[in-house]
Amino acid sequence: MQLTNLQYTQFRNKPQHWTLHGFAPGDMTLLVGANASGKSRTLSIIKNLASMVSGKIKMHFSSGEYVATFSDQNKTITYTLKYEDAEITEEVFERDGECLLRRGKDGIGTIHAEKDNKLMDFQSPPNELAVVARRDSIQHPFFDDLYQWGASLRYFPFGTPLGKTHLAVIVKDKDIPVDTDDPDNIVPIFHKGIKDFNQPFTDAIRSDMSSIGYPLDDITTEPPRSVTIPPSMQGPFVGLSVKEHDLLGFTDQFEMSQGMFRALSIVIQLNYSAMALSPSCILIDDIGEGLDYARSCSLINVLMRHAAKSKVQLIMATNDRFVMNSVPLQSWSLIKRVGNDSQVYNYENSKKAFEDFAVTGLSNFDFFATDFISGEPLE
Repeated sequence: MQLTNLQYTQFRNKPQHWTLHGFAPGDMTLLVGANASGKSRTLSIIKNLASMVSGKIKMHFSSGEYVATFSDQNKTITYTLKYEDAEITEEVFERDGECLLRRGKDGIGTIHAEKDNKLMDFQSPPNELAVVARRDSIQHPFFDDLYQWGASLRYFPFGTPLGKTHLAVIVKDKDIPVDTDDPDNIVPIFHKGIKDFNQPFTDAIRSDMSSIGYPLDDITTEPPRSVTIPPSMQGPFVGLSVKEHDLLGFTDQFEMSQGMFRALSIVIQLNYSAMALSPSCILIDDIGEGLDYARSCSLINVLMRHAAKSKVQLIMATNDRFVMNSVPLQSWSLIKRVGNDSQVYNYENSKKAFEDFAVTGLSNFDFFATDFISGEPLE
């Protein structure tokens, strides 16, 4: 199932309100915009929606209004969720225009019972999503697709260390759960990938790293050589260590450049997700941060190849020139904020502007830098 349209409003009718208009991601979408235009915020609200509909987090946000549309082969799902002061004021679930769930501020509503083929009355607590609390594979199986979308979505903030400062204690002969949602858990995720998938896992990582411009002979976990662990800390601690093809010794994660480690971290997590989870959607914020032109372009190619191979929806955000020039304009979503409103322009709603720019001979980055979209009416 794929997210095809998202409208969002926060703090409606209040001075601090913010509204997102026109975000319609495709199979692969690059969200482009100036600082503070709403790029990271857009990815965050998608991540939060996924976490809520999968039950990973409880309703604790103060205000928000989602209208999210999804496509799944030959059916369309629209999910509306509105809440204020961490209590739901409206929740609606529609499939192909048919309303299967509707509840209001008091939690009272109607829900379709599949087995009985009728609407039935129900009431849910005001701080609980009905699509989570009432999920039932017999009577309400239509919620399963939304749950699976949220449960398998993965979010990677590329501009952060992505686990570079985190080590792990490996406990033998114990199956300890690993939080694969946390991108800082890179060492446990890698160790679990080795345990579950053996050599094909490391081969896939090495292949991707070589494509990005970091050829590796080996990847392992071992105590770091470049830092000293205080004896008072319970260990033994291990981190990632790689044998670069043109170096004699191993390089531990603290010795790697930030750009190299970010690439390694995201490649490990992408391959683990592909082999273990079949993610529905991958969100990557600040993609390309810390990489040079060649490696930034190569990373984009690796990500697009992963997405195409596994039919995963890929949504990335950036204001990096290298990344912009690596992704076709048809895959762009250009976000512009005016006051409290962020409007997204794409090839579908601004086709004339995109096609007019294509004949200028300028680089993709110039489409953003010259504010070419300014003044163009939405179609």
